[in-house]
Amino acid sequence: MEARIGFAGDWHGNVAWANSRLQAFGAAGVSTVYQVGDFGLWPGSSGKRFLRTVESTCEQSDVQLFIVLGNHEDYGRVKLMRTDDAGWLYLKDYPRLRFATRGHTWVDAAGTRFAALGGAGSIDRNIRRPGVSWWPDEELTEDDCARLVSNVHGEGWQRVDVMITHEAPAGLRRLGITTAPAWLTPEVEAYCYAQRVRLREAMDEVAPRSLVHGHWHASFRDDWEGLTSTGVDYRCDVTGLPEDDNPSNAVTAVPVPGLGLTNVEVLRT
Repeated sequence: MEARIGFAGDWHGNVAWANSRLQAFGAAGVSTVYQVGDFGLWPGSSGKRFLRTVESTCEQSDVQLFIVLGNHEDYGRVKLMRTDDAGWLYLKDYPRLRFATRGHTWVDAAGTRFAALGGAGSIDRNIRRPGVSWWPDEELTEDDCARLVSNVHGEGWQRVDVMITHEAPAGLRRLGITTAPAWLTPEVEAYCYAQRVRLREAMDEVAPRSLVHGHWHASFRDDWEGLTSTGVDYRCDVTGLPEDDNPSNAVTAVPVPGLGLTNVEVLRT
């Protein structure tokens, strides 16, 4: 029987939407779900309510939720997390939630090789409050990318089967800002784009067969034709997930060692 897993795009702390997706995953018999960032790890009472509710719904729906953190997250809280035996970060009151460190690698029961690389630049950082709605640790750094490559190569892998990111790598078609808002300065735009370039360079080092990302609030599929750092051609199917309240925000797929994700389908409710 196919072992389907789930992926969800940005949730932005939207309690009702997160609950509806988790319940739908549970009803479909999908017990492993990866959320690709801008999850809703926020300070204050709203952040606590979101975590409590998501944990409860995961328990009721028999879902284990793994989060690859985005840019709109409370990174001060991330620094206080503990690490489990498999290398995932967690908060002690939320056993159904696990958070990926940048560059984390793991293998599922079937032998599918996964890697995670969260983070991204906020184009609206100029109109956000540091420590309240914006955190400098959002940035996807060269060290983060180097850690991913080192972890993958340290495992002895030639390629990653499934790579999960928040940001999209530079070079994808149909991504970008066509009309820049007044608050988007050239400096911030360059800061954000530099992170996409870093991600692309890391991607070309590990040559994933499949990549799933969020951040751009658009439903997106592409068949990537890449070139590794050693000059070898590779192909990667890319799935971009839109934001909360979009029917295409969640998908299911079957991971296969040596192939990546197969049978990608929008989660039906």
